[in-house]
Amino acid sequence: MKTTLHDVSDTERELEIQASAEELSDDLQQALSAQQKQADMKGFRKGKVPMSLVKKMYGEQLGMQVAQRFVQEAFEEEVEENDDLDVLGRPELTELDYELEDDLRAVVHFGVRPEVELKDLEGEELSRLVSDVTDEDVEREAESLQKSEATLIPTSGEPASETSYVVFDLQEVDPETGSPIVGKKDEEQELFLDSAQIEDNPMLQELRNALVGATAGDTVEFTFSHAQAHEGHESGQPHAHRFQVELLDVKERELPELTDEFVREATDEEFESVEDFRAGIKERLEEAWQERSDEALQQEIVQRMRELHPVPVPPSVVEAFLDSFIEDVKRRNDDELPEGFDENVFREKNRSEAQNQAHWMILRDRVVEQYGLEVEDEDLDAFFEKQARQMPDLEAGQLRGFYQSQPEAMDQVRQQVLSQKVFDTLEEQFQITEKDRETFEKEMRQRQPAPATAEGAAPEEAGAAEENDDSPLVVP
Repeated sequence: MKTTLHDVSDTERELEIQASAEELSDDLQQALSAQQKQADMKGFRKGKVPMSLVKKMYGEQLGMQVAQRFVQEAFEEEVEENDDLDVLGRPELTELDYELEDDLRAVVHFGVRPEVELKDLEGEELSRLVSDVTDEDVEREAESLQKSEATLIPTSGEPASETSYVVFDLQEVDPETGSPIVGKKDEEQELFLDSAQIEDNPMLQELRNALVGATAGDTVEFTFSHAQAHEGHESGQPHAHRFQVELLDVKERELPELTDEFVREATDEEFESVEDFRAGIKERLEEAWQERSDEALQQEIVQRMRELHPVPVPPSVVEAFLDSFIEDVKRRNDDELPEGFDENVFREKNRSEAQNQAHWMILRDRVVEQYGLEVEDEDLDAFFEKQARQMPDLEAGQLRGFYQSQPEAMDQVRQQVLSQKVFDTLEEQFQITEKDRETFEKEMRQRQPAPATAEGAAPEEAGAAEENDDSPLVVP
């Protein structure tokens, strides 16, 4: 056997394998003999079919299996056992020239880990969100609880206010003639005019503006313009939609009084009093803000690390992440792709995200290596204790036992804990500047948006795309 290693790029290699027919002969004969022993053909006793017929019927298939197995073993010996090569992604058998009882030539394409030299992060600044939970924040949560248990009272002809509950029919009409457009009517729609969803929806804002001040039985109109590709309009040009709204009913909330008894009933006795409720809600809001702050800082760390370390990423690793994205879509759709799902379109729309995640994976692994980070038992204990605090019916030991019974799930926990160690380590290297909520959110809005994804958004991380040195070759 002769093998030759070729450099394709900084992160790609090809192993060329050549072998004579004689080198494959013993394995081929063993495969044919095994097939002969189990061959069952009319006119012959089982195991007594002539070798010439076995070779004629099964020779080509068995020969290809022997050749692929020979290539796999050669790759393991020459590449996977080579300490100088760190394989990433799944190797691909790109060429296989072999005819039964002839010489073999094959080429295996594979990715390798790029060299990464971590930069000195001293002087590199990042922002951390800090926000004190105010009494106003707590009162908003209390009011939200009251609203969820409120009684709707008819207004007896009073006009709708900015806090009203309304029922209406929505009919889109032709912008030029005002004629109703067939098939564009939504009946008996319900909406609270102070709903939080309105603030993020310009069309609902126009609808609310039209309804405030109207009474049941009134018909009002509003126009909503937005930029989109539309017949007769180039992409990006404004296109107007005109709507008629028939207001069917108007009601106002009658909020229950915030008492100890109300709190006990509304929270299924989770809280015993108004004081307990306010204290508990404040604690939860503080935890939520801390989580948001941590997540935002981690996103900042990932982005800055990628900016500071523009290392090449093996295409095989990007493809592995895309494979994991598709598997995620399947998991969320009863283990099959949705009807009409275009895998090629999905892969292209998510390629940028896969590239980013693969890039971060390489940097993360380098941080783990350079700082000697490991997941210790005490790290796992702390993780499960934290999780158990959010699950009153489970103790940390029970939770850990559950995960230990599922090796794949436990490995995900270990990777999650290890990632947290990576972020903690890098946070110590950066110069962190604290920003209040208003300043921080203003800066976040100014940052470029995240890459768009196709249907079935790509997950935050795809552990299945980690390096996979032991995977079989991908045969096209």
